[in-house]
Amino acid sequence: MNEILKFLEEKIEKAYEIAKKYGVIIGWVSRTSPSNISEEGGLVIFDVEPAIYFRDFINIASAGSYLAVVDIKTNHIISLRIVSVERRDVLAELDLPDVYVGTPSKEASGLLTRTRVKAKPLLAYDPENGEVSIANYVVEPQSPVIKLENREVIQKILGLPEDGVFLGFYLPLKTFYQHVIVLGTTGSGKTTLLKNMISSFGVNEELNKTTILVMDPNRDYVTLPLRPTWDFSTLNRELELKMINNINDRINRPRGLTIILPITRYVLENIKEDNLNWARALKSIAEDYIYSTYYSIAERQSWNIEIEDTKISEEPGNPPLRYVELNIKVKYGVEKESYELYIIPYGFRFTDVSPREFISLNPYFTRQAKDSLSRLLNYLRTRNAYIETIYDLYDALREARYRLHEKPGSPRGVVLDPNKEYIVELIKDLAIHKSTLENILRQIGSLIDTGLFDIRVPIGVGEDKYLHEPRIEDIMENHHRIFKGYPIIVDLEYLQEHSFADPEKVISITAFRILNKVFEWKLTRTRQRRTTQPVIILIDEAHRFFPSKGGGREEYIEHVSSMIDRIARLGRARRLGLVFSTHSPKDVHE
Repeated sequence: MNEILKFLEEKIEKAYEIAKKYGVIIGWVSRTSPSNISEEGGLVIFDVEPAIYFRDFINIASAGSYLAVVDIKTNHIISLRIVSVERRDVLAELDLPDVYVGTPSKEASGLLTRTRVKAKPLLAYDPENGEVSIANYVVEPQSPVIKLENREVIQKILGLPEDGVFLGFYLPLKTFYQHVIVLGTTGSGKTTLLKNMISSFGVNEELNKTTILVMDPNRDYVTLPLRPTWDFSTLNRELELKMINNINDRINRPRGLTIILPITRYVLENIKEDNLNWARALKSIAEDYIYSTYYSIAERQSWNIEIEDTKISEEPGNPPLRYVELNIKVKYGVEKESYELYIIPYGFRFTDVSPREFISLNPYFTRQAKDSLSRLLNYLRTRNAYIETIYDLYDALREARYRLHEKPGSPRGVVLDPNKEYIVELIKDLAIHKSTLENILRQIGSLIDTGLFDIRVPIGVGEDKYLHEPRIEDIMENHHRIFKGYPIIVDLEYLQEHSFADPEKVISITAFRILNKVFEWKLTRTRQRRTTQPVIILIDEAHRFFPSKGGGREEYIEHVSSMIDRIARLGRARRLGLVFSTHSPKDVHE
């Protein structure tokens, strides 16, 4: 008997040493209520003193939260998930019948009772050898219950992965293929979380091979390479600095960005330069973009930004992939850092877009308008009727509308070139209804208002006078070879600043086009049995792209939701993940 007592005393002492080493003792497994284990799992009951409970009840006595216990017989650290919490007044402890309890009165001493907590044991960690196993044995009475403070042990006994994207703890990359939604009110930290998530993709080889694509409607992500600015005025400075230091090895700011920059014809109109060709135009646009985007930030922080070099490059292809490479230097006081920015201009050339793709750009066409316009455009393609720009198409449609209303014998309207005249006659032959033609005109007019179509420079020659839409597949497949794997940011704020169209419509057109192109590239390469890198697409303020409802936009919302649903379902097997950020699940389509 003495031997077993001595053995148990040593085990108790050891358990308390471990408890104090890895956390803070907040209670002990009950001596008056049994701990148990069965096929359905175990149950541990422990008590918390009033002083400890009232000081930290949120963390140590909330249903669903996690604590740990050091089992006396094994000295293993076992994770606990709280399932219930019981508080009783001192009168309840005395077990008096109600008839003996007087009128309720304020008596603080009645609250000085122990809090009883029930919890389920999960995983057991052996601090001697680092092994983790299922806690399938009963936890001994008197075992110390602790609030863990050791990050590595927390990670192990909660079964959290030790590699992946850092979100306080690691989230495996494959989790993103099941898709993620980040919820929170304005100012709660959604964008900061997503920025940290992006920055943690460069910490190991597997993650570094991933392509990150961000739909950025507010220009929040183009500052990713810059040093963060910390405002400690309302924070615990010491604690915040400790937290920052703890994640320095898990979050690395990218040293550059690849920016897909949607430009419009209105951007070109603002360039006051003679003999403007695409090389000069792109250089002017890129340097003005750096000035308008980064210089104001630098001025507020008393930093200094310089453009050290600007280079216009072109990769062969049909069409060729054009981009601007800029090296910028930022001086943070006496320290300085250099960054690389690749800016890819983005816009549409009407003749490059197939009839099906052209119609899908604007989900606001009615069903009849889609059918009629599809037939019209396909007839034009098969009969080699050449329509150079969207403006030529629009002019022909307007003239057709005029002639549909004219009475027999009326003087003829504007005489058009043969290709446009052919459209007018074709509309009559196809018997397109006037109301359908009106919808086609309105929606093509709204596409024209975006300014994204048929952007040209004054001295371009032939096809080169127009900006061609860059092939998204070329960007994806050259992401690491040319663009060094830097996060790809689609700056939709810049588009809103330089377009006359409805902001929600114009950013949706661009975002959905790029989403579809990424998805089509993945599908095509899968059919060709070619491996592609993982792609994670972040859509900030998702409610702006696919809202849950909207007056008169039901057909549009259903169109968008079905597209997103298809990408989400089929993307899982193709290593394509979506991350949505919004205020509430109610804000986006179910």
